Amino acid sequence: LKAVVDSLLLSMEKSMRKNVNVSAVIFRTIFVTLGVVGILSSLGWFNREYNINWYVFYTNLSNYICIIVMFISLIFSAKGKDTVLPRFRFYCLIMILVTFFVYNILLSGEHTPYTYFTDISCTLLHCVLPIMYFLDWLLFCKRNTLKVVDPILSVIMPLIYVAYIVIRSSLITHPAKGVVIYPYFFLDLGKLGWSGFLGWVGVLLAIFIALGYILYMVDKVIKGKNKSCLLYTSPSPRDA
Repeated sequence: LKAVVDSLLLSMEKSMRKNVNVSAVIFRTIFVTLGVVGILSSLGWFNREYNINWYVFYTNLSNYICIIVMFISLIFSAKGKDTVLPRFRFYCLIMILVTFFVYNILLSGEHTPYTYFTDISCTLLHCVLPIMYFLDWLLFCKRNTLKVVDPILSVIMPLIYVAYIVIRSSLITHPAKGVVIYPYFFLDLGKLGWSGFLGWVGVLLAIFIALGYILYMVDKVIKGKNKSCLLYTSPSPRDA
């Protein structure tokens, strides 16, 4: 037991010497672990039934991207290095907040509180991981890296998804049984028509660009030593 404790203390000492943010490493490890569980759940692993529509839902795709980005950030933080691509991480933040707000405001009515929080995939991908990603950005990501145009650029990935759904729906003329064409009612071009479709997309874009500027201001307001975030520690030159 003493050997184990000594080993842990030695590891912590080495981490401190390398300027590793232990809190960030622990937080991101938990995120990635829960993310893997969420991915498996979205694929139907826990239901013992393959989900043939996993690649259609924005929830899944946005979480997959954020999990990959968080895994890369975990590696960087474990090495005591700067957070990778802070502007792109901001784009991912807006992308996953779209998941959080759209689902919980517009789509979660089909769930009772019990079914919502007992569904592993639903809870992780729509609630836990988006909130954790936001907290990671708030607590550990380097500040003052954003440009005034970034809140607008941050909706490019959601727009790519919208284009993907439109193109995919036009190519599928005879869908197989169980195949989802329009995953969300506000993207159902067949029912809404172009005017309704563009109306929904325009309103959502405006809301999330506005949210982006709110977070942009938060990024400017929260200032710490070395332009760092609340719990972020900038690497020393010798460790860079």
